[in-house]
Amino acid sequence: MSNVKKMWCELTALLLALVMVCCSLLSCPCRTHAAFIKKTSETDIKEISDKIIVLVNEERAKEGLKPLKAVPYLNDKARERAREAMTKFSHYRPRWDGKPDDMDNVFFTIIDENLIPWSRIGENLAGGYETAEETIEQWRGSPDHWKAIMDPNYTHIGVGGGYEKNSAYGYYWCQIFVEYDRDKYGPLDNEYIPERYKTVPVDTGDINGDGEINSFDLITLNRYLAGVTELNDLQIASADTLKDGTVTSADATILRRYILGKYKSLPVTMDMLGL
Repeated sequence: MSNVKKMWCELTALLLALVMVCCSLLSCPCRTHAAFIKKTSETDIKEISDKIIVLVNEERAKEGLKPLKAVPYLNDKARERAREAMTKFSHYRPRWDGKPDDMDNVFFTIIDENLIPWSRIGENLAGGYETAEETIEQWRGSPDHWKAIMDPNYTHIGVGGGYEKNSAYGYYWCQIFVEYDRDKYGPLDNEYIPERYKTVPVDTGDINGDGEINSFDLITLNRYLAGVTELNDLQIASADTLKDGTVTSADATILRRYILGKYKSLPVTMDMLGL
């Protein structure tokens, strides 16, 4: 075979190989686009779980509903339920005593009611998708699951997930919703609201994080005090203009006086006020 012909055959084989690779990539289902680098670490799963909560609250906000507060304990239990779903994809937990499913192994038995004295509880399960967006869309496609996400009476949420390569769905996700009486029992330990874009105040009084202290910060603070909006931990620390560990109308008064020029700097401590 001549060198020219040999080179032409090798080039043709290479082109055919490239075409075959491209065709195989194009034929892959969309949900496996990241099949070569799967997000399987605990950190990855935690980030995706938090993003699911962010998306849930964004969808609730569109309907005028209050955001659900995440609770680390509920997140842990949701992650445990996601692992259980790898064995038994059901709202009943796996059991090994041979007995039929009943109230002894229903999903909410995983929750210690002494820690979370809930009045209502619900659960969503999903499987097969790697991203928060795809998982939310999977739930959106089911009226019953979406109804739970949009339930106006739920107050707190836990989300967890897991990945098992040789399982039926690969990725598993669980949401646990609870209705909790904060007025009766007080805030739950370390409750928080995950945010897509975390506002980072520059200093005391810069509540909206724009680097300036003005009437917009006062409006934000008043909306928070009225229960209309939520603040993250850094914003709450910035709103505490008295640095007494709480945010009240007194902090709003101090901020207003600072904006009007009555005070030259923030924070204004109790010692500065002579109290």
